[in-house]
Amino acid sequence: MTSTIPRQRQRYVVCNVDELPVGRTKLYTSDKRQIIVAHLPGDEYVALSNYCSHQGGPLSGGSMERLWVGDSPGEHKQDPRRWVLICPFHNFETDVATGCPVARLGKSRSATYQVEIEGDEIVVYV
Repeated sequence: MTSTIPRQRQRYVVCNVDELPVGRTKLYTSDKRQIIVAHLPGDEYVALSNYCSHQGGPLSGGSMERLWVGDSPGEHKQDPRRWVLICPFHNFETDVATGCPVARLGKSRSATYQVEIEGDEIVVYV
């Protein structure tokens, strides 16, 4: 019988909370890892890899906005609860909470990470 040793999680201090306003993102780079942290309304923070699942471009050069939805053809409104990162290369949308593309193209998605506020610091665990 083999035993499984839990892997030690890496802890990354991204920045102080006052450095990341609501509706904005911050790119954190360490070693070979690139992580985008987004500050959502309600003091919610999410983190995902800087990898667009469409064609591998960096999401960090894009913009973040509420997801456009509609209940019927021709209806457009922004969902107050869902945010997307828009890739600067092809306008491909990635849900910041799940890392999943809005348009399902295969099974690829961006990795998501745990975010904690510790004191006045935004910390990501990988």
